[in-house]
Amino acid sequence: MSGEISVGELAALVDGTVVRGDPRVRVRRVMPTDLAEPDAITFVSRPKFLASLQGTQAAAVMLAPDVAASEAHRIPDDVVIMAVERPYVAYARAAQALAGEVPAPEGWHPSAVVEPGAEVAEDAALGPFVYVGPGAVVGAGAVLYPGVHVHAAARVGPGAVLYDHVVVRHGCRVGARCILHAGVVIGSDGFGFAQDPGEDGVEHIKIPQLGDVELEADVEIGANTCVDRGALGTTRIGRGTKIDNLVQIGHNVEIGPGSILVAQSGVAGSSVLGREVILGAQSGISGHLTVGDRSLVHGQAGVMEDLPEGSVVVGSPAEDKREFFKSVVRTRKLGGLYDRVKELERRLAALEKE
Repeated sequence: MSGEISVGELAALVDGTVVRGDPRVRVRRVMPTDLAEPDAITFVSRPKFLASLQGTQAAAVMLAPDVAASEAHRIPDDVVIMAVERPYVAYARAAQALAGEVPAPEGWHPSAVVEPGAEVAEDAALGPFVYVGPGAVVGAGAVLYPGVHVHAAARVGPGAVLYDHVVVRHGCRVGARCILHAGVVIGSDGFGFAQDPGEDGVEHIKIPQLGDVELEADVEIGANTCVDRGALGTTRIGRGTKIDNLVQIGHNVEIGPGSILVAQSGVAGSSVLGREVILGAQSGISGHLTVGDRSLVHGQAGVMEDLPEGSVVVGSPAEDKREFFKSVVRTRKLGGLYDRVKELERRLAALEKE
């Protein structure tokens, strides 16, 4: 669905209830509170942001039920109020409902190359200069934007969307409804070299990367992220996992379903992340480690040992969040402690002279 919709119809889509105003009011888009125009619906996910609604031009707002009940008097009378259990989730669903169509390739462009032996569904879309290698499979309804390369024996599942210049290397598998943004590379060689010392220095002998990559269904990967193929075996990204831009996934890594990896994070080879793990921006996981289910690794943390289920870690080397901040407090007190020790030394020296 896209285009104009009534607030009442939208409430049905996002499991909301109109608690004030006319549900027949129509909206066309979702906008932030301070920029919203009369054809927009907005939302507030935290009470501290309610002040931004006082001058809003929005037609409607989505609020948590308790906030809608207690704070309606702070919102202009002409703004329709919709109560929703989780405003941020409702915002996401409303944005999906109101999003306009994004221009996409249709049919098979004359410059697309489909090698003999490849199987491409009739309703798949191949943009200009797409390449589909021998033995590759592109499923029903898949959309391949300009410059996408699907190498020999690779598979792209039904409904997948591969944006400009995505590369899926030989034998790798992209699941149903996956979304790969521009410049993603699936199945490049893992970083594997054997070091052989010699008289003229160390020779780095390349280890052929003979494995593959599997992206399970509904994975989304941001621009310029790389997922390396296994050295032996499979690098696997679990169902519904979302990976941001500029993330590096090493060979033979396994990431459980429902995980989130934020920009510039990295996972070194053969590490295993459990279900619903979150890696903050610029965090790193060393190789051959296990990170337990539902662990949270904060931004810029460096994980160098296994983490049990439900861990919340900060810093480098990463440690329990509470212990980390205790250490920070103690460290900040060191300056005062140094001054006290110097004063005690001065007094002791004076006593020794008496």
